[in-house]
Amino acid sequence: MKKILALSILVSAAFALHSQSLIGSQLKSKEAIILYLIEQEKVAHDLYRVLDTMWVTDVFNRVSNEELQHMAKLSAVAGEFMIDVPVHFNEYPEGQFVDGKLRRLYTDLLLAANFSLEEAYRACANLEERKMLDLKAALKQPNFEIETLTYKALLIGAEDNLKLFIRELLNINTGYTPVWLSTSEYEALTKNILPNDGWRNTDHNAKSQSRISLF
Repeated sequence: MKKILALSILVSAAFALHSQSLIGSQLKSKEAIILYLIEQEKVAHDLYRVLDTMWVTDVFNRVSNEELQHMAKLSAVAGEFMIDVPVHFNEYPEGQFVDGKLRRLYTDLLLAANFSLEEAYRACANLEERKMLDLKAALKQPNFEIETLTYKALLIGAEDNLKLFIRELLNINTGYTPVWLSTSEYEALTKNILPNDGWRNTDHNAKSQSRISLF
């Protein structure tokens, strides 16, 4: 019970960093928005890479590779507007970030994901919801076509990843409660999700069941 309560507090703290998207409120310039979204994709990539070393499932490896593609797409958009993407976005070791809020988010989610494979899927689903919130906020800003098309494509990718993690939770006979989506949005997005739908690795044993805890 104490472990469950601690986990709940950790996840709540991670997503209480800002109750709504920073985009449009604190992040208003095109440069600030694009650079934030690039580093947010790095958070997802780095988190999924670490989780791939912890659990025997192909899920994390697949989505981590997708996040690299997302970073590349956003960097291409930045290039179109002559926005200099700091080289450290690509050269920083995994788990290191420029934005303090994203750095805290990564740490909190990784800690939550260390409890069990179930909580790893749950933390990742939370992150994909967070990405959806920010991408929707970015789409409301004055954008050129290349931005709109890129943000819409990444939003579809985040939705697909969210559904993937929810499906994996169903496969281990547990559910998911959305953090950012409304009930109607969540039901519309997930109404056709079934356990064992699509590709998956059925071996859910931890790669490191006897590992020393990360924290």
